[in-house]
Amino acid sequence: MVRLRSNVAIVQLFDGRHAEAFAAAQASLRTAEEPDVRMVLVLAAIAVEHGNAAKGRELVDLAGQIGGSEGWRHVLEGRLALLASDTALARQAARQAAEAGVDYPEVAGQLGVLFSRTGLHAEAVPFFEEAARARPGDPQIAYNLAIALQFAGDLDRARSSFEALVKLQGDHAQAWLALVQLDKQADDSRLPALQRHFEAARDAETRLVFGHAIAKTLEDLGRWDESLAWLEKAKAGKAAEIDHSQADTDALFAAAAATAAADLPQEGGDPAPIFITGLPRSGTTLVERIISAHPAVKSAGELSDFAVLLKRKTGTSGPFVLDPATLEAGMGADLGGLEHDYIARVRSIVGDCDRFIDKMPFNFFFVPLILKALPGARVICLRRSPYDTLFSNFRQLFATGFTYYSYAYDFADTAHFVAGFERLADLYAEALPPARYRDQHYEDVVEDLEREARGLIDFIGLEWDDACLNFHENAAPVATASSVQVRQPIYSSSVGKWRRYGECAQRASELLKRFGVDQPAGR
Repeated sequence: MVRLRSNVAIVQLFDGRHAEAFAAAQASLRTAEEPDVRMVLVLAAIAVEHGNAAKGRELVDLAGQIGGSEGWRHVLEGRLALLASDTALARQAARQAAEAGVDYPEVAGQLGVLFSRTGLHAEAVPFFEEAARARPGDPQIAYNLAIALQFAGDLDRARSSFEALVKLQGDHAQAWLALVQLDKQADDSRLPALQRHFEAARDAETRLVFGHAIAKTLEDLGRWDESLAWLEKAKAGKAAEIDHSQADTDALFAAAAATAAADLPQEGGDPAPIFITGLPRSGTTLVERIISAHPAVKSAGELSDFAVLLKRKTGTSGPFVLDPATLEAGMGADLGGLEHDYIARVRSIVGDCDRFIDKMPFNFFFVPLILKALPGARVICLRRSPYDTLFSNFRQLFATGFTYYSYAYDFADTAHFVAGFERLADLYAEALPPARYRDQHYEDVVEDLEREARGLIDFIGLEWDDACLNFHENAAPVATASSVQVRQPIYSSSVGKWRRYGECAQRASELLKRFGVDQPAGR
């Protein structure tokens, strides 16, 4: 009977029947002569699912004392680490789980998510495949596998997987969006289905995703203003839920600007870290691929590790690693030891290499503090026409769970955020040492790839390698919105794209001028 209860609790857990699983696991533990570690892990998993990190920690530690089911326990360790925004620990736990092995395909799927969430998309694929074989009709598992394949560069298989998924579940909004983003749409054959699903959706999140898919299709067909109108219609519900604050944004940019006066140490330290920063959709992934094509450089992806370590060093309160209080505290804080901890965490991803890249765009808020804490680091800040950046950010569907992107649900809020970045980047360019900080214009890279690529490689202190001109042949995974584009040779069609919009282009100019960007719109 005890064994039966154990098996039932596990089935109920993986079916999402948490109350029943909780009761069955507790009953099994009460009546067993010796505690079944799997029942402890069932209870731990329920705690993690409900965001109760303290109880989850207690139960995972108890499972470690009992022993057994090591792979599942490490997966839960990783999930707890993600709740604490500790990607390095989550990544370590994922690798430990993979080495130990997992007994259930559902846990294999969770391990795949763990690898994907920590930037190791190629390593996620086999675990998603195992989960998909066990549950071939599960749309979420199928979607997770398809996205991992896309980010790992297997675009043909990803495309087939998305097509199969929208046939299996026609209202799967994320799958539809991923499918239309993989290729330029040649006709409007998909529009009727997308519009039908948009109108049928009742929640803001689903309407948001379908609206983006419709807008992308219309944009591909050259119906520019119609595309923007659909975006505004799609984003309206989410914008109301988010309630973005321009005043809070101003406070964050002001705090970052104040750090430009920080005393920087003498140049030295470990020269390995290269930070590529800038607004999303401004060319950060392109520059990352150019530099990481060099045989001495590896990319660690988009990391929150510097922000997490700074938050710990400053000891500021609040749930966010990026906030004015942490930036202000960083000015006067002793950041000794942060360099060692940061580099050790990134080395756990990239291993041994001369240089490595951290391409978290929003690290631009931390640039002076990065230079203070890591005296050997180099920072590249991507600049792109604020007009094109405004449209590219508003057109992009960012991760809705991250508050950093709350500006992108309203056209005026997006213009306000872009203007704040422009002022901050101008200040950095004046205040920070050019030997360690480089303003890099996206349009310059498009205009003369070799000249700018050579300048970038010289800036980070390496000898030139012709592989940097063939960045599109770089086989490393890409987990950003540019995962398709950067696998193609460089192209100039995105430069000045904002001009193709009629009425919205005029709105963009007026809004940017209102928020302080009053510069010629030549680019």
